[in-house]
Amino acid sequence: MPKFLELLKNYPKKVKLSDLGEFGFIDRIARKYPTKNPSILKGIGDDSAVISLSEGLIVLLSTDQLIEGFHFNLEITDGWKLGWKSLAVNLSDIAAMGGVPIGFCLSLGIPSQRISIEFLDDFYKGITSLGERTGVELLGGDTSEGGERLTISVSVLGKASQGKVIYRQGGKDGDNLYVTGYLGDAALGLKLLKKGVYKKGMENIINRHLCPEPRTRTGQLLAERGIPNAMIDISDGLLADLNHLVNQSGVGAEVNLCLLPLSTEFRAWAAVYEPNPINLALRGGEDYELLFSASPEKSEEVDRLSKELSYPITYIGKLSRKIKGIVVKDEKGKIKEVQPLGFDHFRDG
Repeated sequence: MPKFLELLKNYPKKVKLSDLGEFGFIDRIARKYPTKNPSILKGIGDDSAVISLSEGLIVLLSTDQLIEGFHFNLEITDGWKLGWKSLAVNLSDIAAMGGVPIGFCLSLGIPSQRISIEFLDDFYKGITSLGERTGVELLGGDTSEGGERLTISVSVLGKASQGKVIYRQGGKDGDNLYVTGYLGDAALGLKLLKKGVYKKGMENIINRHLCPEPRTRTGQLLAERGIPNAMIDISDGLLADLNHLVNQSGVGAEVNLCLLPLSTEFRAWAAVYEPNPINLALRGGEDYELLFSASPEKSEEVDRLSKELSYPITYIGKLSRKIKGIVVKDEKGKIKEVQPLGFDHFRDG
């Protein structure tokens, strides 16, 4: 029995939220308040809510918030970059469903005595710059006094075709596991920024943390071509997000550590500043890459799409009903079970 279910057996005794954890809390809400409207195809439990408004038209809705001191530090970013990232993390959720983003609403809690209008102008320039690039428009929102912390909440609206939405729960026994782009760059970038280290050649690593690129086009192409059986974006770390996919799909997973896609910059700078580089790739989070499973018969289509997009889509392992949870295979072929730990707001925040 999962730990959070054991804790909930003691309810109404007091249970600390930090013990329950972010995902235990979310699961608790989902169990207590299931959706009943037949138009709602998916509520809590995936990267976006999925709503059927009419035959052939699917609406996607996703919300994220960023809180100063927990998700960002104004000493290591600026208004433009923060605006860009605030939208990027939401677009990544729509990408994970294979959807097309349309527009977004933005709500801000602003410490009015500390945050300047110039900073806010830069913030809006950053968020609308990514919007223009991805065809997503600002639809509205709200503003309020924020007290001590700047708080950002973004809701993104998207669309998809009937039968083309990709969920976390579709993984199948024998599926190959793939990941887009590179892993660990953002986590290493954050570590370097916290250390105050910035050298020539680190630009890509730093920007992967400050200005992530949502894989919107990739998600759309994957869905259009019917390649993935299941998909999720990597926000909390490869292992943590893979754990969502395998749990909802009813399978286990094997990840080959030798196959993890690590950028040239990551390999160079991690060798100097990170004693355990693989741990950053597995657990670091904020990659905002797409992790998906696909039938082995789709491998050539995946390769063709990778060449078409001019960046890697890498095979990293497989799904199997014979595996319990997640295991990793090292360079010697040794198999080891791992705990699917990544970022958890209530344990790590």
